[in-house]
Amino acid sequence: MNRKRKNPDWRHFLLIAGMALIGLCNGCQPAREDPARLYGDETADSAYGDEGKLLNDTFRIDISEIRLVLTYHPDASVVEGISRIRFTMRPGQKRPLVHFNPAARGQVLQYLQLDDRVWQNPAEGIHITQFSGSTQQALEVLQDVDESGEHLLIIGYRLQFPASYPMFITQVNDIQGIGNEEIFPTINSPRELIHHLITLQVDGSVPYRCIGSGLVQKTDNSAVQEWTLDSERQVASYTIMFALAPAADTFFEERSIDGIPVRIVAFAGGASISAAFAELDSWLPQLQAEIAPLPMPRGLSIFLTNSGGGMEYFGGTITSLTALSHEVFHMYFACSTIAVTYRDSWLDEAITSWYDRSYPAYLIPINEGYQSNMVSGRSPIAVGFDSRAYYQGSQIMETLTQRLGGRAAMTRFLSQVHRDHLWSPFSTMDLAGYFYDYSGIDVRADFRNWFYRGDATAAGAVAMPVPWDQQVDLTPPRAVLEKYRSEREAGQ
Repeated sequence: MNRKRKNPDWRHFLLIAGMALIGLCNGCQPAREDPARLYGDETADSAYGDEGKLLNDTFRIDISEIRLVLTYHPDASVVEGISRIRFTMRPGQKRPLVHFNPAARGQVLQYLQLDDRVWQNPAEGIHITQFSGSTQQALEVLQDVDESGEHLLIIGYRLQFPASYPMFITQVNDIQGIGNEEIFPTINSPRELIHHLITLQVDGSVPYRCIGSGLVQKTDNSAVQEWTLDSERQVASYTIMFALAPAADTFFEERSIDGIPVRIVAFAGGASISAAFAELDSWLPQLQAEIAPLPMPRGLSIFLTNSGGGMEYFGGTITSLTALSHEVFHMYFACSTIAVTYRDSWLDEAITSWYDRSYPAYLIPINEGYQSNMVSGRSPIAVGFDSRAYYQGSQIMETLTQRLGGRAAMTRFLSQVHRDHLWSPFSTMDLAGYFYDYSGIDVRADFRNWFYRGDATAAGAVAMPVPWDQQVDLTPPRAVLEKYRSEREAGQ
């Protein structure tokens, strides 16, 4: 491959990022939460005291917009990025921080600017910090800023990827709590909704294909292959998806199903795109009839893998055929109806597993007297959720279903929750309140037992393995890998 630019000048990236500032952020940042409303009386079962204050002290900033330029150099397996983050400080906070894993991808910081201050040595302007109860590493900027007003943080960096197959793709794992903070600075939290504008570039002569969240458009940049990705609204950073892969190694098809544009990319010789469309032909009309119109304005972008599990994103999924319907349902619960914290995310998996009947043999009520610490066993600032959400969570959903009078009644309740709380994050105890408002059935005491008391094996419940608790398998088919190896060996 002929590389057009071996070591791009950082002034080039700054110029592109500066030009990208044209445009306005759609929507507005959610109002700062009222802990009394969000957490109700669940703090009585928590060891964390004032959870609202803990979240405020930990996350410190509210991000309204992230603008990125990410340039992929396939020959070197390197990504060079520049991020522009617009944010405000939370009450009482002075020093901004972002989640950006310094150990991932052999990260090297090359530029650091906060408002008008530029550090000659970026390493001198940041402190790597970690919080008790969370595995996230954060970069704290070593400068106090005013609490009032908006601020701008610019970070330039370089990421080194393994020299394997030349593909640049998001790899989020929400069970482990791994988000896109391994690719760009953000706040890895479900309720931190941000407008994302990303310029994706490939520096090389081999044609690439791009698919991703929101509005993705190819530009006429003659220097590099370039696409722009616009989420068009504020979404959680860990739900942003993109995939850049060699066009010759992939197939692409686009169709409209029940009025929804659906785009699918799959490896040549890999999973069947036709089989995926056949499944969605019935699944999408069912979801739209029973829950709501698909809440993704640009439809669905799907990167279809050969095997393994799947991961949902805003308006898209990276998934195998086995997990396809499950991940597409997450467009409703996880990507648009959102948990306040990761530990509340049990409800996304429980509702989805119940709805798509992933565990038909387990669709029985939860054991009488069941208690667990599914929520309270995790810190409010922890990333990832308890995997009991799949098994015991689906049983809890079936318990609520039977109290409502059956599947149709439960589906109507979920439809109303989705309509009433779209893009408005809520907690576990909020859901209990919504159930009471809808049905008159008070399940708050049950919720305290099911999610805030007991331990992993209370009442004899045993967590079962689940098919979606797998790393997404991005391995191309053997023929594609052999072709790549042959090309690489011929070039040596």
